[in-house]
Amino acid sequence: MTYCVYTDRETTDPSSEHILPLSLGGHDDFVIDVDRKFNNDIGSKVDGKLANDFLVLFDRDKASAVGHSKKHPIPTVKHARLMDGTPVQAMFGKDGLSLFDLRERKKIERSESRAHQVQCKNIKIDIDIDLMFVAKVALAAGYYAYGNDFVQSVQTDEFRKIMNLDKKNLPTDSLARVYSRFHTPEEGDDIFHILKMMTEIGDCSSVILVPSSETFGVAVSILGKFLGFVSAPCQSSGLVNHGDYKYGHCIYIQNEQVKRFSFDYIRLKLLDKLGK
Repeated sequence: MTYCVYTDRETTDPSSEHILPLSLGGHDDFVIDVDRKFNNDIGSKVDGKLANDFLVLFDRDKASAVGHSKKHPIPTVKHARLMDGTPVQAMFGKDGLSLFDLRERKKIERSESRAHQVQCKNIKIDIDIDLMFVAKVALAAGYYAYGNDFVQSVQTDEFRKIMNLDKKNLPTDSLARVYSRFHTPEEGDDIFHILKMMTEIGDCSSVILVPSSETFGVAVSILGKFLGFVSAPCQSSGLVNHGDYKYGHCIYIQNEQVKRFSFDYIRLKLLDKLGK
């Protein structure tokens, strides 16, 4: 029997779960065991959806971040039109915009006058998927770093409600705070700015775990870009908060390695960078 932090139950059919998928800058050493069926379902519902998010595809293309398929991602609008009505496929790759004529089944040269304006349709951005993913990472990374102490000290069900997008049962009186990649910071919103800088300081995918006296917060970046932050109520006295975990725990997937630091160490690095 293996405990699955996603379902909060033991499973007889565990599988290895990449806490951050390879397609989003993850690593084969940054994994935990979870229930296989749930992992497959949530992987398609959340991981796959985020990996193919139109905005995220630009970062994946830039970083050449491929998944198990090894297929290079290219941001593509499959149903676009030129101003003369020609249906085209528009691909925004590293070399710029390329257009493919869907009627004549051939590439359109950029020098052609008709290719100077393109109307793109059906671009969909899911505004919930980032926080669903961050909540999922919060569960996996929290268990990866703190083990059973995480499950016993943190109200992990709050993360599960966000991961499963259970809007009906989301608490209205929770101590939790939530920031998404689309968050507009308010004046004096220092916590947001600090977390954003800490996740992006390594220009890679990262997870920042921050236990406080009443909450357990998790910030996530994907391929160097801040994705979101969620927190849930907790009794942090049950969590390690010294040495390698002083004030929290930071994990970076950098140069094909999993690098782990204390929150205090990254805080000092950030202060030094800002000072310079």
